[in-house]
Amino acid sequence: MYRIHGNKLVLAAAAFMLSAFSAHGQDFHAKFSGFNEVGALNAETGAILSNGQGTLDLKLNRQLQSLQYTLTYSQLSAPVTQAHIHFGKIHVPGGVIVFLCSNLGTGPAGTPGCPASGGTVTGMLTPASVVGPAAQGIAIGNFDGLARALVSDTGYGNIHTTAFLAGEIRGEIRRRDRDEDKDKDKDH
Repeated sequence: MYRIHGNKLVLAAAAFMLSAFSAHGQDFHAKFSGFNEVGALNAETGAILSNGQGTLDLKLNRQLQSLQYTLTYSQLSAPVTQAHIHFGKIHVPGGVIVFLCSNLGTGPAGTPGCPASGGTVTGMLTPASVVGPAAQGIAIGNFDGLARALVSDTGYGNIHTTAFLAGEIRGEIRRRDRDEDKDKDKDH
């Protein structure tokens, strides 16, 4: 029989909660808008006035090296060409980490097509989905690089269209519990 006293009980409870949290994964969310756009690398155009909108919901499981996603968008100005998760700070362009969908025949095997005029795309990303960006230190297949970008608030989603090849709408990816905390703060 084991007995736990004082701080050991707190440490045991914290370890249990951490393992339970890890088993369930982490949830992330992004809300897309043209106002979040910055343009292409080295050719910044600034915000895009667009009626386009979208959301991205992610469930990260680091242990299984998987990232489930649901991308939904509508009201874009032109047909969608592709959508990605990029590696870059807020208001800064960055390289592509993974494809969410593509109508250009690009992306790793199994990349789904994008609904051209709006809709929903779902999928599962794995190490085989990670395409880089090598110039920013994320090698092809480096799933931990993708996970670290999400956890550190340096991942963003971008939806590209034929009218705005560098991206028409963008959404900063944040942990879901952080979004809920911000929403609560706005209500007070």
